[in-house]
Amino acid sequence: MRTRRASSFAAAALAAIGVLTAGGAAGTADAPVAAEGWQGLLGSRPLPQLGGRWVVVLRAPSLADRVRRAGGSATELQMRSWTATARAAQRRAIAGLWSRGAPVDPEQSYVRVLNGFAAAVDPMLLPALERDPAVVGVYPVRAAYPAAVPSAALDTEAFGPQSGRRVEVGIPGTDGSGVTVALLDTGVDTRHPFLQGRLLPGIDVLDADGDPAAEPNPTEPGRPERHATGLAGLVVGIRGPAGLRGVAPGASLLPIRVAGWQPSADGSVSTYGRTDQVLAGLEAAVDPNDDGDAHDAARIALVGVVEPFASFPDGPLARAGRGALALGTLVVAPAGNDGPAGPGYGSVSAPAGTSGVLGVAASDSRGRSPTVHILLRAGLRVLASGQTALGGAVGPDDLVAAPVVALARRQIVEVTGGNALDRLFDGRGYSRVAGAAVLLPSGPTTPEAVRELAAAGARAVLVDGPIPAGSLGVDEPVEVPIVGVSAAAASEVRSALVDGVPVELAVGAAAFGANPELGAVASFSSTGLALDGGLGSEVAAPGVGLVTAVPGRNEGGAARYGTLSGSSAAAAVVAGSAALLAEARPDLDAAGLRGALVATARRGVGGTDPGLIDAAAASSVELIADPPVAALGALVDARRQTTGRVTLRNVSRRVLVVNLRPGARAAGVAVRTKPSRVVLRPGGKRDVEVSVTARVRPAAPGALEGALRAVVGPGTRLRIPWAAAVPVTRPPVITRLVLSKRRFAPSDRTPAVLRLVAGRVDGSAERPQLLPLVRLEIVLYRGQRRLGTLVRLRDVLPGRYALGITGRGPRGARLRPGAYELRVLGVPVGGGRATMVRVPFRLT
Repeated sequence: MRTRRASSFAAAALAAIGVLTAGGAAGTADAPVAAEGWQGLLGSRPLPQLGGRWVVVLRAPSLADRVRRAGGSATELQMRSWTATARAAQRRAIAGLWSRGAPVDPEQSYVRVLNGFAAAVDPMLLPALERDPAVVGVYPVRAAYPAAVPSAALDTEAFGPQSGRRVEVGIPGTDGSGVTVALLDTGVDTRHPFLQGRLLPGIDVLDADGDPAAEPNPTEPGRPERHATGLAGLVVGIRGPAGLRGVAPGASLLPIRVAGWQPSADGSVSTYGRTDQVLAGLEAAVDPNDDGDAHDAARIALVGVVEPFASFPDGPLARAGRGALALGTLVVAPAGNDGPAGPGYGSVSAPAGTSGVLGVAASDSRGRSPTVHILLRAGLRVLASGQTALGGAVGPDDLVAAPVVALARRQIVEVTGGNALDRLFDGRGYSRVAGAAVLLPSGPTTPEAVRELAAAGARAVLVDGPIPAGSLGVDEPVEVPIVGVSAAAASEVRSALVDGVPVELAVGAAAFGANPELGAVASFSSTGLALDGGLGSEVAAPGVGLVTAVPGRNEGGAARYGTLSGSSAAAAVVAGSAALLAEARPDLDAAGLRGALVATARRGVGGTDPGLIDAAAASSVELIADPPVAALGALVDARRQTTGRVTLRNVSRRVLVVNLRPGARAAGVAVRTKPSRVVLRPGGKRDVEVSVTARVRPAAPGALEGALRAVVGPGTRLRIPWAAAVPVTRPPVITRLVLSKRRFAPSDRTPAVLRLVAGRVDGSAERPQLLPLVRLEIVLYRGQRRLGTLVRLRDVLPGRYALGITGRGPRGARLRPGAYELRVLGVPVGGGRATMVRVPFRLT
């Protein structure tokens, strides 16, 4: 179940406009063998309107920086003073930008979790902003999407095995009382009885004069924002039908609306947020009353939306996650729903894959699930055959056979955004899919999309990529069978149809039996390493078919309930567990909560999947690591040794003598720690260096993973996972670079266009491995004289980019006629080999 990045951003060049163009054409094969095929990976999310916004991070310290320097604590007066100082420094920096010819008008200001602002910036000003001494860096604003698939309403009078899964997580004697959980997501149904008495007055980042209630679709008023209501129910739901409740029904929930109905690039509306809005939500979570004092910070901040594939270690969301941790707020975030990737740099979203944030994968906790037998043929050739998961709860009673048609990406509109599928009917009103099995484009699949196809006469639905059994329509049976096929089989189907070869799908009668994926990470959950080399998901939790609240009322006026599947549903379970732990162990700070939950997660023997959350075990933890996972440097070129550092913390009331041992590791890998033995007094801590040496460098792309064991004595053992990426380093990270005109006159209206492919996607179609850029620079030379940097883009995802070359210099002045050279530099994540490409041109 893969998805396509829809969060395009403006890229500046030579004081002109920049345009991001997606690679590939709609309806083409999806094998991500190169970065220009990236859109095949990233699915069919709605294209947002980002308005040329950028986040500018300043050098002036934030409140979190000052608290960190003070040793982690401060008085109310100190915090207010430091916040005021940070705000004053920001105003001075902005005034300085204006005086130096870079006028900016901030839409969002951040002074607590980081010091910076977000603004719509003329691309001509980006080089000046990057050069300014007050600026650390300028980062693109991208879209942040809800990371779960909601379903339709449940019959609340009959909860059965096919009606979704109840969450069974808890700590005896606790319900989260006295703990505040901030929920950064869409609007919430504040009148839902499942949430009554648990909601605090919230904050609406999208509308300063509004409230965090779920807003209706402006083009279809009967469809409110629904994602956050489901997450809220999983965290704090209380007094539901048949005893249904959330994980922490005694906790208080602070709703912060950072996503909702917003304009899409195609003129419609879709449900999404922007990363600048998520940053504003984190600012509010650590200081809800906006008085500059973070002592009222929420103990937990659940971020329900994700920035796909963008777990950059120094991006704004990463900085904000670390800042929130310093101010006492544990940020819990979903890993994303973009499917398997890695084992190197994978499909993990931000903020989950960043240091300071607890990233969560979805696991399948259902004991039973539906399956069917399928036969997929192109002519006489069998493309897929055998038993497979049924996406809906109910399948056919008898054999269903139908010809296959493939929908191109342009034929499908994101239904979760509130729009129905279009182009399913021709100009005369005849269905294009009647009587057929429809192969959907790669990307998120929803029950609503399937119902639209069923209404248009489709007999079956094929999803490009695996789906968990029963994850679509587990509550309200969809009338057609839904099955997933591998990306390779889907590609063969499309190729056969293009060649005129008939393709047919046969689906047998459904069976409902033992779930073979019980306890495993769900097939849709994002995997692989984060871009800092750490594990993208540190823990897992149930995230398939969880019963929770749905906004609105049924026809009879009763409250609605349904199921939720996705990594954000799993993150809600973990956020609730963290609230229980915060009540049980008030001595643990935000980093302590994170370390305890990771340290006690239950892992399979020899497995590399993240461990399943165990809140009860976390409540008795004595020793934790900070961070709980050691992210080691990448093994690039011929390098075979890498190091990292963790801090051991004694969170018990007794002296701990800790012996460090290598633990699980691959053959031929040596692991050493310095020191190998530490003595920790109650509340004490000690830094430990971790060194990993591979006798033979592993094949690239890939990763090395293992775990240390910190042993105190009988009953006290701490597992500390470690990981190191092994990226491909020899191929260039800047390719297919073409300048449309090598000889031209300066022009702002008809610039020359520089096209290039930045970054790479290595690995296979089934398990892609990403290599984004931490920096893309274009420097202008005349002969051997460096004239300056024209463009510096940070945190660049793999893809095709087009940049306008107007003939202006770094400071905006028109260049004189003559010969010039562009030097294009791409620096990959992980410290690998940079690529430099020279492009000569002449101005007339």
